This record gives sequence, structure tokens and C-alpha cells, in this order.
Amino acid sequence: MQLVQRGSVIFATLFVYDQSGKPSWYSATLSPTATAYTWSGDLLLTNGPWFGAVPFNPATVTYRKVGTISWDGRNISTGTVSYSVDGIGVTKSVVRQLLQYDDYSGTYMGAMRYSTTGCSDPTQNTHGDLFVTFQIIQNGQSITMAISGSGLGVFTVSGTLAQAGQFGTLSGTYTSTAGEVGNAGVELMNVQVRSFTGLFFLNSTNKACQTTLILVGMWQS
Repeated sequence: MQLVQRGSVIFATLFVYDQSGKPSWYSATLSPTATAYTWSGDLLLTNGPWFGAVPFNPATVTYRKVGTISWDGRNISTGTVSYSVDGIGVTKSVVRQLLQYDDYSGTYMGAMRYSTTGCSDPTQNTHGDLFVTFQIIQNGQSITMAISGSGLGVFTVSGTLAQAGQFGTLSGTYTSTAGEVGNAGVELMNVQVRSFTGLFFLNSTNKACQTTLILVGMWQS
């Protein structure tokens, strides 16, 4: 099954086998429902001409509704799909399939929105927005990120990459030029041709600070 989301709409394709073992594929355009994180739509069976027929005649393509399909995706890595084909119902739990680890390497310029709470020194509790530059060095699943900005100094996050579809997660540690150290986690890491986004959670082990930040950057080199 492949799910492609653009805005609030999901286009789904299912590559399955019928009762005789013959390959079949279905498609659906899913729209949001009143239930959060759930999409649904009609499930269609499509037939058309032989792929080698030239020229292609779109008038020979036919389809019919065989049932409905719903997708419940409550987190970035797992979900539940339920569908019916000519009265036969199927419900399955699914996980994202790893094709390969993304390459996040590069130097980026961007912006960071952050919020810091719980510090043992209350004057360090703060929030705001900063323009930053950051460099990501990746070797296999090992990643080091150095983030710098005016008044920020340099935060260095290092850890191990895990991949779930188009989203990466990072688990590791961090240090700063201000002497802060602690544990780091990064979620919703996404890299495109010239951009990077990620949600960071920094838990200081020596200053008790809890920092959440969103980092967005455009690739420079």
C-alpha cells in the first residue's frame, strides 16, 4: 500500500492478490473525516489496455467502485487500514517500510523557534525565534548537527538515525558552548532537495533546562 498526502487529501494505491492469486490493484482518494487522524473514500478497481498498446487510448480505461477504505494514522510510523472489496472486509495494522536511510548531510541557513523551561537558573527560561545556520554531517546512521546563531553560541547534537518512511528520528546527546549538556531527541526529520525540517527535544542533565525547538532550513552546500 502506498499513501501520498498533499494538503488534507490522501491518494492511496493497494497492490494485492485476489482469491486465485492474480495481481490486482485498487486506488482511492481519501478525505478527512469527523474523527481526528482518520481519512476515508471509495475504493476503485481499474482496468485498461495492455501496457504495450500504442497509441494509448484513455477511453479504454474503466473502473468501478468495489467498496470503501479508511486510514487511521495516529503517528508517523504506524496506522490501521480497513477496506472492503465486493463485500469482503479487511482490517490490518501497518508500519512504514524502510527503503533506505535519507542523507541529511549539508550546510543550511534557516530559522529556529524555541521554548526553554524548568532551568535551575530561572533567568535561562526563555522562548523566541532566531535565524541560524547549521551543518549536518552523516556517516550511515551516525549524525552530528552543529547549530549556531547570534546569542545562541553553538549547540552540537549527535546521535543515531532511525527512519520511518520519509521521516527520520534521532536519539543521542547534545552539548553547547555555554556549557550545557544533556540528552537529545529529534522527531519529524525530513529532507528534500534543498530543505530540512525537524522537531528537537533537549533535556539538560546539568542545568535542568527542557528545550523544545523547531528547526527549518534551506540547503546552502
